[in-house]
Amino acid sequence: MKKILFLGLLLGLSMVAPARADQTAAPATQARPDPVARVDQRLARLKEELKIAGNQESAWTAYAEKTRSNVKEMRDQMQAAMREPAATAPERFDRHIELMRKRLVNFENMDQALKELYAALTPEQRVILDRHFSRMRR
Repeated sequence: MKKILFLGLLLGLSMVAPARADQTAAPATQARPDPVARVDQRLARLKEELKIAGNQESAWTAYAEKTRSNVKEMRDQMQAAMREPAATAPERFDRHIELMRKRLVNFENMDQALKELYAALTPEQRVILDRHFSRMRR
């Protein structure tokens, strides 16, 4: 849990860096691929790698839907925050703290779905999933 909070904080701190004086660059949402599309690709690869069986499908579906939903919500919150008018440094920081609180709730929801999926996996599949999540910290 501490790792998730730390990663979220690092990601969030990158957002509070001072804005460039010239705003001629394209918005970040146009320069980066859509996170929802990326998570769909990653989920498809992971499902294939895990070789999800029929009796595991409901746990997988619950986890995948929760993941997609949370990624979409985070993307939408970030885009909304980027469209907000300029604010003072304390106001921006307060908004950022609120976004981090929402992210924590999202991670906690995903945690439950992940635990249910993990319980449905075979020992071999658990090794694969453990390896997959060990790469998250990079």
